Parts: sequence; structure tokens; C-alpha cells
Amino acid sequence: MWLALLFASDAACQEGEKLINPVSMGIRGHYGFIIPHSQAIAGIANANPWSLEADLAWHLMRERIWKHCYCYPRTGISLNYINFGFPEVLGHSLAVYPYIEPYIRPQKSFSISFRFGMGPALLSKVYDSESNPDNFFFSNPLSFIVVVNAALNYRLNSRLTTRAAFNYNHISNGGLSQPNVGMNFPTANLGFDYSFTDVCIPRRDKDTARVLYPDKFWWDAYLLGAMKEVDKEEEKSYPVFGAGIVYHILVGRVLAINGGTEWISDYTVKEQIRREYTHDPASAPDHNRAAALLGFNLLFGRFSFMHQWGMYYYAPYPARHQVYQRYGLNLRFTQKLYIGINVKAHGHVADLMEGRLGVRF
Repeated sequence: MWLALLFASDAACQEGEKLINPVSMGIRGHYGFIIPHSQAIAGIANANPWSLEADLAWHLMRERIWKHCYCYPRTGISLNYINFGFPEVLGHSLAVYPYIEPYIRPQKSFSISFRFGMGPALLSKVYDSESNPDNFFFSNPLSFIVVVNAALNYRLNSRLTTRAAFNYNHISNGGLSQPNVGMNFPTANLGFDYSFTDVCIPRRDKDTARVLYPDKFWWDAYLLGAMKEVDKEEEKSYPVFGAGIVYHILVGRVLAINGGTEWISDYTVKEQIRREYTHDPASAPDHNRAAALLGFNLLFGRFSFMHQWGMYYYAPYPARHQVYQRYGLNLRFTQKLYIGINVKAHGHVADLMEGRLGVRF
């Protein structure tokens, strides 16, 4: 009989029952490898990072949340200790990041979830021209981690769930200081989640007639800003300014595709040009750049997760790559205005971490 209770995995309940947002604690271990995305770090990329992670989460069960995505997402905060597998050069990290994690079919024994999180990471070993000249991954003890995760969950009973997942992790300082090659390290992980109360997941029918976002088409105009270093030796930061306009088309209940253009004025590029053309300033190219944008947004009420690709069509001084990508999280605090934080990267190398202020019309 106790075995039947242990493996009773149907966590569904009736709509009329009292619902709470269960609080759970998760423990898991990670093991992975480093992607050698730059020649500068090829000699120290042959390492296997491992980590121990603990998180605290709230599983959101309310009907208004369900109607946004026809799913029951979790939101929480994760504490992650990471050993990069090369302690004398790379050291270790302690990262804390909030996350959002939609679940698909959570009332079943097997469910799938997808996590996105971003937050600060403290690093014990960074670049130093004398004491640690090989660590081109990191140059600032305070950096940032971005995590994308896909997981398979198996519910043992109404409180205990086992979990196997794949992470794609990125740590860099977003261009605040140099060198800033950044580290990309996929990991596989195993662990479990324990809920402090019985998990009761209501069965609800999809109301396809309900419209979550009445606007099918809209424009966004925004300003962006950041600070970057040209090199570690100078230890001086330069501003980055930009502006853009993007058109959105809602193609699903919570999915919108977007396209537009942006202009970026990067004063680190201007300084690089000044140094390179010291003896012939009259022939120095313009440091400004402009790009075409294409991407998508996932909408969750006031929050939206954005992913974009950009291609420069105006770059007199060539960039590291012609194409770049951007990952971001935006918060709408009025019907028209929003703020956001985004990471822009050329290939696997983070270019900058930018803040933005936008208006929707």
C-alpha cells in the first residue's frame, strides 16, 4: 500500500478545489564542457565544469496565469556553485539568478519544462596580466550568467519529482571590462524537486475564443545605453548609445514576430579607429553602425522574453561579425512604456549588456 502511495503520480484536481501556488525546493548536480569559441581561450577550454545548484520555486496555478500560455509556469530563484574544472586559472563561481519556467502537461507523470534565467555571478579568478594572463574568459569578478534549460520531469508522488535536464550557460561581464571572451558551457544535470505541500494541478479546458492581447500589430521605439572598455590595460569605460524601431505581429496567443532597424554609436569603436588612424585621421571611417533586425517575443503579461538577430547594413569600420544576436527580458510598467535588459553578442562572444527604455504605439 505504501508503494502505491509513493508512486501515485496523478497530481490533478478539480476546478472547485482550493488552489495554492505550491512552494518547492530543488537540488541538482551539473556536469559539462566548455565550447572553445575563440583562439584566445583554446589552450584552457579543455576542461569539464561541474556545479551544485539549489533553487526555490513557486508553481503558479491561478486561472489567469493558465489563460496566458495554457501552461502552469514556475518562477523562482536559483543559487548555483560552479567549479570550472581548471581551478588554478578559471577558479569557481557563485551565481544567483531569477527564472521563469513554463511546464507542459504538469498534471501527468512525465512533463516537460523550459527555463530562462539571468543574474549576477561572482568569480574567484579573473584575468591579470601578471598573475593570471591565460584567463581571457573573465576580467571582472562581478559578471552575469544567462541560463536556457530544457528538462524532463517525472513525478513520483504529489510532493516529490525527479528531473533530468540540459542547460546552455553563458557567463560574461557584458563588455563592461576587457578581455571579455566570456564562457559558453553546456551541462547535463540530474536532481529532484520537493514541494512543501501536496501539488494539486487543475484540469482546465482551453478557451480559444478568449483574446489575451487585442493588438495584433504594434510598433516599438526604444533607446539603449551601455558602458564598455576598449582594453584591460587602459581600464577606461566608454559609452554606447543607440535607438531603434521595431514592428511586431502577433502570430499566436503569446508569440509575436518582429522586424525593424537600429542605429548604434559605440565609442569603443570610435577609440579603436582613433588609435588605428593616428597618422591619417582624415581617412578614418565613421564609427556608427546600423542594422536590420528580425526576431520574436514571448509574452507573459507585463513581461516579455526577446530574441533577435541583427545584420549590419551600415558598418564602415567592420564589426567582429556581420551578424549578431540579442537576448533580453523586458518589463512593461504602463500600457505604453517598458524597460529592459539585454545581452548583445557577436557569435559566442558577448559584445555588451545594455539597458533600454521603450515606448509602444
